Amino acid sequence: MIRLIASDLDGTLLDDEKRLPPNFFEVLDEIYERGIVFAVASGRTFSAVEHLFPEKYREKISYICDNGACTYINGKADDIFPLERAVYEELLEKCGKIGGFEFVVCASSGVFYKNSDSEFAKDVSLFYKKNMPIDDLENVEGEIYKLAVCDKLGTVEHGKPIIDGIFGDKLNVQASGAEWMDVMAGGVSKGRALRTMQKHLGISPAETMAFGDYFNDADMLASASFSFCMENGSDEVKKMCRYIAPDNNSGGVTECIKKFVLN
Repeated sequence: MIRLIASDLDGTLLDDEKRLPPNFFEVLDEIYERGIVFAVASGRTFSAVEHLFPEKYREKISYICDNGACTYINGKADDIFPLERAVYEELLEKCGKIGGFEFVVCASSGVFYKNSDSEFAKDVSLFYKKNMPIDDLENVEGEIYKLAVCDKLGTVEHGKPIIDGIFGDKLNVQASGAEWMDVMAGGVSKGRALRTMQKHLGISPAETMAFGDYFNDADMLASASFSFCMENGSDEVKKMCRYIAPDNNSGGVTECIKKFVLN
């Protein structure tokens, strides 16, 4: 019996226009009636996720944010795993010397990016609400949860190998797109966060369903017996999963929930 459902957002639950499936809240109400926990698992920060849901649902939904650096159960903070300030500053310094990287910093004090051209600002606004330009990213206050790093030369071929080579297991670098990667503290991942949530709620992997589309979802998908990669997802991630869901523009997540859980 499924007791926990976790879903990535972009490219998975949301369509290409960043919209929830038309029947999402109808399905959500039905799974809540059955006592099933629903968790959003995103590389986005909490403030960029909660606004997608009407207020009456926000305290019912659980959240894995910043690729696992922040976990909220029933809308309340449960587990926080920030990046060490010294490692954060070293990352800014060394990547600044290499050049070619743009950063979005997700912190307890907000979401920040360095004053840059308008095109990058537009890209940031697509995924992060309440974002703020700043002159010097070293001046970001509070705990640092995650950096979203844009690398136009390609994350898998260029940026990720460079950062992995410098920092090793001090950081967890996950490709989240062709030109984007998420950088968290070593050990942080959606999978670790999901396993923490399972332990907290007394739910096993055999009772867990998870949906994703890219490499930053892989560890989470491996922590669920009912693992689904979206039809539009990475071919490599598809090989890791038990099932393939219809694509994100077809409401694949809710269709699979209806088929495997509600029916």
